[in-house]
Amino acid sequence: MIYNPNYKRFIEDYFYIINKSGETVEFKLNEIQCKYLEEGQCRDIILKARQQGFSSLILAVFTADFLIKQNSRSVVVADQSENATELLDRVKFYIKSYEEKKKIKIPLKYNSKYELFNLVCNSRYTIGTADNADFGRSKTLTNLHFSEFAYYRDPEKLLAGALQAVVPEGKVIIETTANGFNYFKEFWTESELGTTGFKPMFYKASDFYSQEFLDKKRGELKQFFPQEYPGTALEAFLTSGEGFFDKLALAQYLEETQDVKTIS
Repeated sequence: MIYNPNYKRFIEDYFYIINKSGETVEFKLNEIQCKYLEEGQCRDIILKARQQGFSSLILAVFTADFLIKQNSRSVVVADQSENATELLDRVKFYIKSYEEKKKIKIPLKYNSKYELFNLVCNSRYTIGTADNADFGRSKTLTNLHFSEFAYYRDPEKLLAGALQAVVPEGKVIIETTANGFNYFKEFWTESELGTTGFKPMFYKASDFYSQEFLDKKRGELKQFFPQEYPGTALEAFLTSGEGFFDKLALAQYLEETQDVKTIS
């Protein structure tokens, strides 16, 4: 386990979060968030259903480092600028709640739209977008989070450059829903085969959502349901459209092909 168990205690003791009803509540980790804290390593690739709480958790873990870890540098890469702003707003909300609970004020040298600098710890928290394929490569990073990686314009170049900036003991987390058969699918498959150094971690929809909720979403999303609320990792990649091949047959073929690769 790469994550110190004190992260859970710190987050739940000091952070508020805005729930899906728009209410400000204590940040109490859900079952999947706790499971990831137990299973996470230095290099993780997370394939998941929508809105299971991974971004909220990862942002909170990096915020804890920003508040108490000397000389840390956390970078989060969003798929687009609008999402980048929203992610940093969540970080600022965590910091505000920490200040309220501790009855202190964190002295910030920078408090901009994309970056925070903690004078006490000499720590930085930066949010960027995948539109800049060179983002992060010239920095020395302790934490790196790729949010919705499957939707990046040039994920291969961005990943290759940014990884070189991460210190040996640093955390790198690729987290995303699927987006068809693209570079992320290739990287996921290579990770399953053990060739990337990343631990593939799939969290299915039924581990988080009720059957009633999933049945409702299946009716709303139709053929797009498996991508947004998958039951298996492979199912997540089988996006819809009127293709030439039956999807179940294609899934079976891909599983058999991967088994052969693993044996060889």
